[in-house]
Amino acid sequence: MARVRKKKVAVVQCLGGCVRQMAVQSADTAGALADGKQEKEKGGSKNGVNCQQMIETESVVISCEWGCLGGGSCVEACRLEAIHINDRGAAEVDPEKCVGCGLCAKACPRGLIRLTTEEYNIYPACVSEDAGAQTRKNCDTGCIACGICVRNCPMGAISIENNHAVIDEDKCIACGMCTVKCPRGVIRDYNGIFTIREAKV
Repeated sequence: MARVRKKKVAVVQCLGGCVRQMAVQSADTAGALADGKQEKEKGGSKNGVNCQQMIETESVVISCEWGCLGGGSCVEACRLEAIHINDRGAAEVDPEKCVGCGLCAKACPRGLIRLTTEEYNIYPACVSEDAGAQTRKNCDTGCIACGICVRNCPMGAISIENNHAVIDEDKCIACGMCTVKCPRGVIRDYNGIFTIREAKV
C-alpha cells in the first residue's frame, strides 16, 4: 500500500514589528538600491531590494538581528504566490496556497522559515536571542522568555532556549494552550483556530 505523504507548510519564525531605519547610503549602496527598484518593477520584492541585497549593502537596519528583513527574497522564490510581506514588515505564509516546497526557506538568509506538517500547526514565531528587556525595546511582538507558555503546557513540550520559546513537536498535542496564554501573541497556530493575544506586555 502506498504511503500517504503528509502535507507540509512553511512557517515564518518572526512576526515583524522590529524598529527599522534606512542607513546612510554610499554611492555603491545607492546603485544597488536603484538596481533593486528596477527588479521591483519586474515583479520583485515589495521594498525594492531583496534580503540579500539589504545585508550586502546594509541599506536597511532593523533593531533585531534575528528578525525578518522584509526584503522579499522568499516572495521572489515562491512560484505559487503563497508568501507576502505583511504590514508589519515580515514575511507571512498563506497555508492554503503553500505546498511545502521549501524554496522560501532556502531563500531566507536568516533561516527564519521552516517547514512543518499539518499536525504540528503550533509554532513560536520568534527566535530572538536577546534578553527579554532588550526584546521589548527592539520589537513589540518578540518573545520575552517569560515562561508562561512553559508553565501552561500540559505535556511539558515547551522550553526556553536562548531567550525564546522552543516547542518539542514529538511531545506537542496541538492543544493550543500556549497560543492563548502567550501575552505577546508569539506562539501561533497557522490554522487560525486558537485565539491569539495581541496585547503588549
